[in-house]
Amino acid sequence: MWSNDKSFFDVLSMASGSSDSYALQTFIDAFKERYNKLEVNGFAWAAPQHDFSFQQLSKEYGINGMATYVDIDSSGTPITTEGVELQTGNIPRMKKYAAFDEKDYRKELLVTAVGSDPQASAQRLLFNAVKKLIDSHTNSLTYQRHQMVSAGKFELTAANNAGGITGTVFKASIPTKNIITKTGTAKWWDGDNADGTASDPIKDLKDIGEKAEERGSAYHWEVDKITFNRLLRHAKVVQAIGYHMFPQAASATVANNVSTNSGRDAQKAALEAIIGFPIVVIDSISRVDSFDKAKNIVVGKEVRSFKPNVLTLVPDGQIGEILSVVPLKVDPNGSYADYYSGRLLMSYGYNTTKKTQVIETEMTALVVPDKPKYMYQLNIA
Repeated sequence: MWSNDKSFFDVLSMASGSSDSYALQTFIDAFKERYNKLEVNGFAWAAPQHDFSFQQLSKEYGINGMATYVDIDSSGTPITTEGVELQTGNIPRMKKYAAFDEKDYRKELLVTAVGSDPQASAQRLLFNAVKKLIDSHTNSLTYQRHQMVSAGKFELTAANNAGGITGTVFKASIPTKNIITKTGTAKWWDGDNADGTASDPIKDLKDIGEKAEERGSAYHWEVDKITFNRLLRHAKVVQAIGYHMFPQAASATVANNVSTNSGRDAQKAALEAIIGFPIVVIDSISRVDSFDKAKNIVVGKEVRSFKPNVLTLVPDGQIGEILSVVPLKVDPNGSYADYYSGRLLMSYGYNTTKKTQVIETEMTALVVPDKPKYMYQLNIA
């Protein structure tokens, strides 16, 4: 490709002003606030572990049993042990990499305007690569979280894990009795996208809410933005919102006009008041990269992170953990960087034979709910 030695093309050294083992970490620390924001509401990081297996327990809300009334000479009854086994398995590993060759280097440095700063160009090249790598893991965790909540599982498929393993399912173990699926004309929308003739979204949401409140905890609904926007157009929802906002409405026509002419925030607030629970609207898009052999390029496809046509009633507060495995650094002379408090490992290397530089990231992590029996899933179409 070219006859120059490594110093001719060292993106890390050019961008950071150094090529020692701390250079990559220093570079990342300087830009931490500019990476994608992690969206895993309700899930906290668990302490990193050293093996890949896990055993997650289902946790109670701490409503302890009352003491047992007995006669004077009898013993009481034992307390219940909090926590039952949820699932066991292996935490999945995810990887991503960025490679630079002479073409990338020259494109960045030589195509720039005359008089530009070579170090600034190298920093831009390195930052863009690092950002995409870290963001890929951030977005993977966000996708995991939303799938666990909306689908009750995180499944690796050809659609969401192109080029990787498929057929592996990580279940949230939501009880079957907590999963309600509308069928036939009771679906909120039929195959022609018209309102189901026997559908009643308000009643469905209220019924599940009442059942959940018997468990004694505060809840909120979660739903994808596209599905929520569609819900606000359902005829029975429009009418219910209109009558709530204007109880004196003389007719359904008047109520409908009030509802449709009000703002989105007002409609949402009215619906929340009617069903008795807050609604958290999830607007999250993930991107799946795959290699197009015919075009010899990597192409991306966008997918909604939260499953469409699903509403999930979720307990407030913490509902699970993010389990992770400590990554290992195998090359004592390598250049490494950590992210997410050491859970994500980034390594930088130079391949003399191929004359390429590669930044590779790895992270072994899984979002696991620990209160699945307090979650209620409503499939509406």
